[in-house]
Amino acid sequence: MYQNTVAVAFLCFLKPCIACDFQFDYSTKFGGSSVLKKHYAVKEITVTLPNIYGVSIENENIPRLCCNIFNLKSDVRYVIFDTCLIQQIEEECFSQKIEHLTNQIAITNNKLTSIKAGTFRNLKLEAINLENNLIEVIEDESFLNLTALTILNLSFNNLHALNSRAFMNLPQFGILTLQSNRIRTLQRNALYFFRKNYSQLDMKCNELTYIDKNALDGLVVENFELNLYENKLVSLPEGIFDQHSFSGIDVGRNPLRNQSKHFCSQNCTVQHFFFNCAGLNMESVGESVQNIGDWVEQNNVKLHTDDYCSFKESAKPIIQPWSICKSTGSVKDIWYSAYLEILVILYCMV
Repeated sequence: MYQNTVAVAFLCFLKPCIACDFQFDYSTKFGGSSVLKKHYAVKEITVTLPNIYGVSIENENIPRLCCNIFNLKSDVRYVIFDTCLIQQIEEECFSQKIEHLTNQIAITNNKLTSIKAGTFRNLKLEAINLENNLIEVIEDESFLNLTALTILNLSFNNLHALNSRAFMNLPQFGILTLQSNRIRTLQRNALYFFRKNYSQLDMKCNELTYIDKNALDGLVVENFELNLYENKLVSLPEGIFDQHSFSGIDVGRNPLRNQSKHFCSQNCTVQHFFFNCAGLNMESVGESVQNIGDWVEQNNVKLHTDDYCSFKESAKPIIQPWSICKSTGSVKDIWYSAYLEILVILYCMV
């Protein structure tokens, strides 16, 4: 009697997996070939043959990714959902018959508004691309126990905060791209989840106005790359970069006013520092330019700037054109190729 009661109670916690009630088309690409095979009016993605390189679903009407949308019985390197009007990922979508997805999943140019806890967990994926959605919230442990994950792209969404608790047990994680969101602050211990040297955080073109002086507490990697280009920072806290090493820091096109020289002074090394002045009021940032120039000289840092900044020649500025923030558009196989190139360049150095 007791055992039956426990069994019934356990089953009550199991959420039923409801089959998709819509149809869509998709294409499969075979390894070593540019030939695509089209599959029409299906309710699930089925892969049974070997040597399938990837699966692409484009310009379809798929309101949600159902928990049984995958039926992968042979290895597949990538699956891409591009411009499919996806609004929701069901809780068990990526835990059902997806162990054969080995490299990348991309859900780009869709209408996702949130990533729920445990959505991406216990997977073999090396890359996840969620660019160009409407994501506002990423819950705690959304990306959990992804032991091979190296790169995550969340650019061009509506995130207002970086939830560091969303990233748990990601030992190979090295590149987080958050370009063109609406993130306003970096709180204490914001970056502790990075665990690999030469890691990168790209936060250019957000709305950062405040960085906690302890935002980098818990960050233990060497040669970190931090991109804060074109935000709204008026100052960097004193000592913010102390006790850390960086391959590069970019604070270009931030309206830094009265910036002191002491943002990186104690046991802090920076190889490349980027500060562009295009679009800034030079009267308001003039003192910061002078202080940054002095700091560059004193610490033998390579300074990258533009024609608008008036750094003195002794700072040995490297003049280069400034960029603007813009969407990269539709992301298909080319994104995966670029990802592989980045891995070769960065992670062979470690």
